[in-house]
Amino acid sequence: MESALDSHASTYRVRYETSPLNVSRYAYAVGSIGYVIMLAEGEFDIYDDGDGVEVWITQMGNYMNMNTAWVNRSTGTVAIVDPFDSKRWIEALESEGLRPTHLLYTHTHRDHVEGYADMIKLIPEIKVWGHREAGMSGLLAHAVFKNVDFTNIWNNDANTTVGWSEGGIKLGITHSPGHAPGHVTIHGHGVYHAGDLLFTAHSGRVDLPGSDPMAQWSSVLYARNLLRTLPKEWRLIPGHRYDWIDGTTPDWVSIEEALKHNFSLNSSVLESLGGD
Repeated sequence: MESALDSHASTYRVRYETSPLNVSRYAYAVGSIGYVIMLAEGEFDIYDDGDGVEVWITQMGNYMNMNTAWVNRSTGTVAIVDPFDSKRWIEALESEGLRPTHLLYTHTHRDHVEGYADMIKLIPEIKVWGHREAGMSGLLAHAVFKNVDFTNIWNNDANTTVGWSEGGIKLGITHSPGHAPGHVTIHGHGVYHAGDLLFTAHSGRVDLPGSDPMAQWSSVLYARNLLRTLPKEWRLIPGHRYDWIDGTTPDWVSIEEALKHNFSLNSSVLESLGGD
């Protein structure tokens, strides 16, 4: 019988090490980024840079939601960002002797909390983190947001970063409102999970209930300054797999590539806000 991860091959190695003559069906040569990674739905890329914390990445659902998890096998800690298909996550983790312990929500739009109900049903003791300002009330907001009962909250002000540490996993949580109230980005152990603040080539939409265009631009400026402090080879994981600058759809780009090519990170609007 196939295990949940039988189809997994390290697409991280494919991208950075493999000859063009030996790429997998999920990678092909293109443009400035060398090889574009395209995970099949529910396929996991797993990477460990040697610090004892694995990073699991997958894409799920009709909107190609990108999910990230940090896994420390020695402590049994598994923190998942915005799981879309919780049953698939649990199946994959259990095949490795693991179990989700924390949910970390970037925001509470329905497509990002799709897996919440199943996860709570299957693992009722799981700890659920989100920002205190996440969500909205009212009939119009109901079409976009979904209620999540956080067991723990982040309270940091807009465009500030606080530390989060559990079981040997150490992350930075940045409050980045604009696309949605209480939106956060999460970075650590080689990745910056941007949620819907940033995609590979653009930033998130601001025409939904609770959106704030100027807050979004302020968050993009803060994100640019933060990204400049992180190692350039780290991966920027967007909330969704959308088009890159050449029309391809990579699952991620490096921080260096994002800083150089993302249209929002290079917008003249940032200069009017004091950016350099």
